[in-house]
Amino acid sequence: MSRRSFAMFRFGTHSAQLIAPRGAGVHMPTIQRIVSKRTGELIYRAQVRKKGRSAESANFPSRKEAKEWAASIESAIRENRYFPHAAAKRTSFDALAEDYSATVLIEFDEKGKATRERQLKWWSEQFSGLSLADITPDRVSQARDKLAAETYTKGKPRKDKKTGALVPAKEYKRTGATVNRYIACLSAALSFAMKERQLIDRNPVSNISRKKEPRGRTRFLSDDDRAALLDACAQSAWAPLRTLVLLAITTGARKGELIGLRWSDVDLKKGRALLRETKNDEQRVLPLAGKALEALRELKLQNSARSEYVFPQPSGLPGPYVHFDAHWYAALETAGIGGGFHFHDLRHTCASYLAKQGCSLLEIANVLGHKTLAMVKRYAHLVDDDKAKVIERMIAAKGL
Repeated sequence: MSRRSFAMFRFGTHSAQLIAPRGAGVHMPTIQRIVSKRTGELIYRAQVRKKGRSAESANFPSRKEAKEWAASIESAIRENRYFPHAAAKRTSFDALAEDYSATVLIEFDEKGKATRERQLKWWSEQFSGLSLADITPDRVSQARDKLAAETYTKGKPRKDKKTGALVPAKEYKRTGATVNRYIACLSAALSFAMKERQLIDRNPVSNISRKKEPRGRTRFLSDDDRAALLDACAQSAWAPLRTLVLLAITTGARKGELIGLRWSDVDLKKGRALLRETKNDEQRVLPLAGKALEALRELKLQNSARSEYVFPQPSGLPGPYVHFDAHWYAALETAGIGGGFHFHDLRHTCASYLAKQGCSLLEIANVLGHKTLAMVKRYAHLVDDDKAKVIERMIAAKGL
C-alpha cells in the first residue's frame, strides 16, 4: 500500500476526500476534507485511532491545522502522554461553570460577575447533562446559532394611555456583539479548564467564528428632539426620569454609572459627582451644572425616604432603580422619537454637542472617561467641521 491512500465517498449532505497518512502500526491519523452541499462550507476533520481506544477527532478550517493537531495527538500517544478524556468525561460543564465562577469570576466587580454568570447559565442549559468531553465545536456552533435566533424582552407590559389595553413588552433580537460576548465567556471558561485544570487538551471554541458586529452608533438628539424628550420625561410616572436624562446629556455618563450614584458622592455646592464604579475601573468626577444641577437639588429635597441612592427604587426596596426601562420607552413614545433610540445614545448626544462646540477629541475622551482616542474617532468629522470654520475666520481676518 502506498504512503497515502485516497478514497472518495459521500454521506448525508457532505462530500469528503479522505487522506490517510499511515502511522506506526497501532494508530493511523486521517484527514477528511468535507464540503457541505447545502452551504459550500469547507472543513477538515482530523481523526486519530489507536487499538483498544475509540477515535479522537476535531474539525479545523484548514488542512494545516488539522495535520498539526493529528501529529500532536499521535506523538502524545506514542510517548504515553495522551490521556484526554479520563477527567473530561467525569467532569460536567455545570461543575466547570461552578468552579470557574468561584475561582475566577469572584475577582470581577458585581456587575461583571452577574453578567458572566448569566451567560454561563445559558450555556449550562444548552450543555445540560454533557461532560466536557462531549462539548465539541459543532455543538458550540449549533448553540451559537440558536442564541443568535432567540428573542428577549425589555421592560414590563404597560397600559396603553388611549385604550387602556395591556401592551406586552417589546421583543428584541440579540445583536452580533451580544452573541460574541456569550462566546467569549464560554471560551474563557473552557480555556480555564484546559490551562489551569488540565481537563481538556484544546479549547473547542478556538475555531468557532464570531458574528459580525455593526459599527458603533453615533445617533444623537436634535434640539427639537431633546426638548420633546425632556417634556415627555417631566410627564413620566417616574418623576426622577427627567433628572436622569439631563445628567446623561450634560455629563456623558453611562446609564449604570448614573443609576448607581449615591448622595454621599454628590456635592451640590461645588457641582460635582464622584463615580466610584466605572466601566474602566477608574474613578471619575462628573461636573454638574445648569438644569441638571437644579434638578438634582430639587430631587434631594424630595428625597423623603432618605435613600442613600440618588435614584432609589419607587417600591422602597433597597438598592438603585435599575429596571426603569418601561418609563424610558414610554417617554420616547410620547416624544415621538423612534428608530431604536437607546439610552446610551444620550452619551453620544453629549459627545456630539461637545464636538460642535469646538472641543477636541482629547477633551471629549476625557469627559466620557475613555482611556484612548480610538472610541471617540466617530466624532472626528464634527470636530473637523469646526476646525474648518476656525481656519476660515483666521483667513478672513488676516486677508490670506
